[in-house]
Amino acid sequence: MVHLKTAVVAKDVSYTYPDGTLGVKDVSLSISEGERVVLLGPNGSGKSTLIMLLSGLIPPTEGRIEILGVEPSKKNSEFLRRNVAVVFQNPDDFLFNPTVKEELLYTPAQLGIPFDDALRIAQEFAKKFEIDAILEKPPFRLSGGEKKKVSIVCSIMLNPRILFLDEPTANVDAKTRRKILEIIEKSTSTVITATHELDIVPKIGRKIVLMGMEKEIEAIGGIEILEDEKLLEKSGLI
Repeated sequence: MVHLKTAVVAKDVSYTYPDGTLGVKDVSLSISEGERVVLLGPNGSGKSTLIMLLSGLIPPTEGRIEILGVEPSKKNSEFLRRNVAVVFQNPDDFLFNPTVKEELLYTPAQLGIPFDDALRIAQEFAKKFEIDAILEKPPFRLSGGEKKKVSIVCSIMLNPRILFLDEPTANVDAKTRRKILEIIEKSTSTVITATHELDIVPKIGRKIVLMGMEKEIEAIGGIEILEDEKLLEKSGLI
């Protein structure tokens, strides 16, 4: 029997924002390396907060997070930067360099990857995901779908061990949607995707973590959760 390594563990995790708003409550969850996990829930159920917690971007108010065997801390920040990537729901929160090309080269530079190697990888991924024609464009001049693709390519080009995606197919056209789903399907990372779109779930994961409006996990299971109308109704999805 093969024992998979643990990618992410959350133990009794809660988060309250500085203004007193509850982000998530009492989340306990274990994700193995190589798993495709869908954080499914309606808008406002705490999915984005959970992505930020599980990826180590914010510390929990209560409980404990462990990522690839380490707790997120300043001491472990470079290890996590090299192994964990996050694609935010709004690409404008992520894109800030003068051109798309510079966006693609930014993280490799931060990690000390030689420029020629970084440029080769960036050009290869730009061509593969059809953003090579916009490399010299400033990100603020891109369409919403182009921004989303650029932010995803920035995150996957260094092959992170864990990839977090927050609503990756929201507000994009059908062609971009198909391309993003293809990227997720072909990724070799542990992939954790937050979405409220029921139809894409079978394409992006086999394990479902269902979040409800109480900011708690309603259920953890497989694709059969999509057939449980009472459960989906209780969680606020239908």
